[in-house]
Order: sequence, then structure tokens, then C-alpha cells
Amino acid sequence: MRRTKVKVGIVGLGLNGRKHALAHANSRKSELVAVCDRDEVKLRAFGAELGVRKLFTSIDELLADTEIEAVSIHTPDGQHLEPFLKALEARKHILIEKPLANTEADVMTMFKAGREHGSGLKIQVGYILRFNPLFEAIYTLVRKEMLGQIYYMEADYVHNMTRKLKETDLASGRNWYLEDQIPMVSGGSHCIDLLRWIKGATPISVFSCGNHFAFPQFPRDDCMVSVFKFPDGSIAKVGALWAPECPRPPFYNLRIYGTKGTVENDRLCVKPKESGMELQFEPIAVPRQEGHPYEPEVEDWLTAIIENTKVRTSLADGTNSTMAALRAARSAAEGTETHIPVFEQEA
Repeated sequence: MRRTKVKVGIVGLGLNGRKHALAHANSRKSELVAVCDRDEVKLRAFGAELGVRKLFTSIDELLADTEIEAVSIHTPDGQHLEPFLKALEARKHILIEKPLANTEADVMTMFKAGREHGSGLKIQVGYILRFNPLFEAIYTLVRKEMLGQIYYMEADYVHNMTRKLKETDLASGRNWYLEDQIPMVSGGSHCIDLLRWIKGATPISVFSCGNHFAFPQFPRDDCMVSVFKFPDGSIAKVGALWAPECPRPPFYNLRIYGTKGTVENDRLCVKPKESGMELQFEPIAVPRQEGHPYEPEVEDWLTAIIENTKVRTSLADGTNSTMAALRAARSAAEGTETHIPVFEQEA
């Protein structure tokens, strides 16, 4: 009999963990059977809200439950390694929140472990912008060569995080937003992954500059700009700002420049068929997504598990995007252009 539902456990009930749990609760392909968080008060309240049968404060207990087939991991950025390795050992399908990890060593360990022990498992890394309908449409335009050869791209992650100053985790007493986050990695890697996906290539080097003016309580640079080089000579610029005095800009300030056309946020301009015709932008005719597209990301992972198809954002994708962001941060610290290793997809 063909399986139609995957039995899922959620690890970590921060914002993303709760959003993913809700997406699973509303999916016909998922049965949300367990949630896990160190904060027992939060755990019980959320479990009661969704009617979840099994509540755990320990990931070891959740992973020991043989009913659970797949785990969605939403621990803080610097705390992905241990649950990922344990989920692999327990032979669970994995959705791991982005960035893959917060250090190059952890990224390498996770990639190697996934390659060695992940056979038969569906591993998705949560670079969710790939599921935004507008960005899907731009991806398709590039695949159809509507823009010609892509030679320059840019995108920015502009997000005022000063509101996170008082968000201390009650279970650990830590504020991981301040202690662990690296703007180009935690936020900027969203943009790096989006540009990698649209381009269909991974950058091979990066040069970055940063400063620390806008968010004095933050322990590292709160503003960084990185320029990436691709194997074909094309370039991309990504900015990551952690304390701008403005709303978040629409569509991540996305710009894609090609030899036949240009994308500017949600508008397209193509080279006229006849000389003398005026260049002008037109809206791209797709629905505009409010907030992150959690549901299609979850559906992609569940479909891959049920139908044995490929996930959209593989372990190699997550490794390449996270490593590019980490090398960008290293470049700013060292003041030099930095090589970016490329991790190949599995056949």
C-alpha cells in the first residue's frame, strides 16, 4: 500500500519551528506526532494548541521514538550540529534550518556525515526563498534564457535586529541572537543561496568589508558587503545590515542583469526586438508572497520522502550557500579576497 503521510517531529519551537509545525499540521502529507523544546511551559502550551500527542524536552527521547520517521530541526544557528548528527544516526529524514551551521568546521562535519550516512534519507536545508512564487518565476525566466547571459546580480538582507536585545532563552539563559548570529551567515546567506539558485552556479571567491556603527550592543560587525566571483567571470554583491533605521526592503533589493534583460525586484525589462524601442520595466505576473513560504517548502520535503524525489535545497546546496557566507565573513575579518570551496551534488 502506498504511503500518503509522513510522521514528523519538530525540534525547537522558536518562530521558524512553530511556523513549520503549523505547516505540517495543515498538510495532507504529514502527521505531526511530536514536538521538542527545552522550555517545558512553551512546549506544553504549543502542544495543547495543536493537539500534538508526544511532547519531549530531550531530542534523544524524540529520536528514540520509532514512530517518528522525519525530524524538522529549528535550533539556534550555532546549535545545528548535534541534533543533525543524532538524527542521521537514528535514520530519520531531516529538514535542517538555515544556515547549515555557524562555523566552517561544523559545516564540513555535517556535509561529510550526510554523505557517509545519509543514503536513503531525504535531507533538506531551509533556504526558503527558493519557494517564493516571484523568485520561482525569475528562476524560470533565467532557465528559458529570457535574460541572456547573467553577468551581475545583487541582493541585500536588511533587517533591524535590535528588537532581539531582550529575547533571552529562558531554558538556557542565553541570547543566541546576540551571542551566535553572524549577519552575513544568518541573514545574508538567504540572498547568497537565492543568487546561486537563480544563476545555477556557486561562487569561487569573495571579498568583503564590514563596519560596526549601527548596533553597538552587537559583539561583531553589524554591516557587511561582499562581492562574489563566479567561475564564468560574473559577479554578485550581497549586503547584510543588522540595524538599519528603515523597514525591510521589498524582494531583498534583488537585481539580475543579463545580456538580454534585467530583473529589478518584481519587474522585468527585456531587450526590445526592434531598434529604437524604449526600454521599460513591466511587473512579473505572479502572486506576491507575504512572509516566508513555509507550506511549499514543507510540501517539497514531504513529497521527496513519499515519492522518492529530490528535494529542492539539498545538503550540497545548503553547504555551498552556508560556506560562501562563512568565507565572506572570514574575508571581512582578514581583509583579503578569500577562496570558496565548492561541494558537488550527489548523482
